[in-house]
Amino acid sequence: MRRAACAVPVLCAVMLLTACAGENAPVGEAGPEFSAEQGVSGGQESSAEQGVSSGQGALEETGGQDADWRAERSKQDCRTKHDRRTEPEDWEKTERMDLDACESGRVTLDGGDIWLSGSLEGQVVIDAEEDELVHLYLAGVEITSLNGPAVFIEEASKVVVTLVSDTENVLTDSPDYTDYEESPACLYSVCDLTINGNGALRVSACHEDGVRGKDRIRLLDGTVSVQARGDGIRGNDGIYIQNASVSVESEKNGLRTVNQGADDRGVIEINGGTLSVVAGQNGVSAASDLYLYDGLCSVNAVQEKVRAQGSVRIAKGCME
Repeated sequence: MRRAACAVPVLCAVMLLTACAGENAPVGEAGPEFSAEQGVSGGQESSAEQGVSSGQGALEETGGQDADWRAERSKQDCRTKHDRRTEPEDWEKTERMDLDACESGRVTLDGGDIWLSGSLEGQVVIDAEEDELVHLYLAGVEITSLNGPAVFIEEASKVVVTLVSDTENVLTDSPDYTDYEESPACLYSVCDLTINGNGALRVSACHEDGVRGKDRIRLLDGTVSVQARGDGIRGNDGIYIQNASVSVESEKNGLRTVNQGADDRGVIEINGGTLSVVAGQNGVSAASDLYLYDGLCSVNAVQEKVRAQGSVRIAKGCME
């Protein structure tokens, strides 16, 4: 597979920013006006040594303390039946497409189960009915966009991307986003997006964000690595990670949500798996609450490791 052309400059920029982390850096635009060195507000136990900032105070679980929140979150399964599915329900109805046989340019897909393989210099666009589920299987693809996102989910009710076992999949966008200013991400979705399976996905974002969704993003199982000039993974309404191995190198925020509201809108939840973040701004930035348990998280950031407008709940031993 071709190497991503923008990977080296992105990595160098992130390393340069990370080297400055020991210097005084301004706090981000959102959230309370104090730095992690000043502790946390809210009258709860301080986790300032972890670089945690929270609008309602931050808390690190110690021993049996606050086991209730962890048990309560563990009871909630954020996955739907579609999120769990990693194989087509009907192989005969599954559309198979070899990108090697496609001409360079825009490849448009509609609803149903679609099995993709091969390489493409261009863009894969999902344009289904607004109430239709699309299940995309990546079986060793390499998509290099010459303009805009590598994968652009333009219309659907929900998209599930399965990383087929024992395959590596590579998405690379272009610095040129002419006509795509409103969708600035290598993998961009207008709807709920789930990534599952036991394969690997490598995203190199040369323009702005790596993976971005207007709704929620779920990362379940699999190995996902992102290098981005903007935010690494941005789910406007929420980010949920379960048992996945995720690594992010970003010049802005590592993980970020931006909206608040009912039904856990704006929450970032990491339940199992591993997360590694190197970020030029904040490592994990939640517009609402943040939960980290049953996994291991390593974060290096120029500003703050963890930042949330709501409360922060980090189980003991989960944050390096």
